[in-house]
Amino acid sequence: MRAYKKITILTGFTTIIVLVCSVILHYWFIENSEINFWLNVFLAVFGSALLTTLTSWVTYFYEKRQTMEGFAYSTRRILRSINHYQRSFSLEDKIKFFLAYSDESKDDWDMQMGNMDFFFEKIHHNRKYIYENIYMPILTFNQAVGKHIWHFRWYMDGTGKNEAVMEGFIKELEDMLIEEEEKNFPVEFSEDGIPIRYGQFITTKPKLVKNIQEELNGKYFECMYGKKIKKKAVR
Repeated sequence: MRAYKKITILTGFTTIIVLVCSVILHYWFIENSEINFWLNVFLAVFGSALLTTLTSWVTYFYEKRQTMEGFAYSTRRILRSINHYQRSFSLEDKIKFFLAYSDESKDDWDMQMGNMDFFFEKIHHNRKYIYENIYMPILTFNQAVGKHIWHFRWYMDGTGKNEAVMEGFIKELEDMLIEEEEKNFPVEFSEDGIPIRYGQFITTKPKLVKNIQEELNGKYFECMYGKKIKKKAVR
């Protein structure tokens, strides 16, 4: 995607420059055998450059779709792994989860993000949006896991058995994954059925997974397929 954008821009400029040179030779110079020779050369280069520009332009959009679909698939695969986490796990199971998650390869996901490069980025800011709203939140979580991974390994092999410290690390990671919300509910009513005393309970929801999925199904889908296809999908 990035390479085809650069090729399209380069050959596009070449096409324009050669066309201008051809026009100048044709209208501003007296025709002779030497001028005709260079005019034919410029026209041949113009034809090749124009064909290359059109080919790379079409290929760019094909690569754009392939890259963005691949990135969306890789992101959803990461989210599925994260979604397996349960707060009810024992401390040891939580540590095993983060160790397994850290060992999962995310190279394709990183390369797909690195390959993204959009035309008119300074106007639409599509890459910036994807980086800040999808890539960076997951990367920040991955880095937080990586920061504690050796502590988790030492705990599992018995060289760093400190449950209080491990629970602190786990709490830090859980806060990035899970959002808690306190809600009131009536527990006592008057004779008229009016609540007079309330209790509280805490609901949890997967904060990181939910937010990223909303982005993938929202603006990211629009960037990948366009507004018209998104409207059809919504219907």
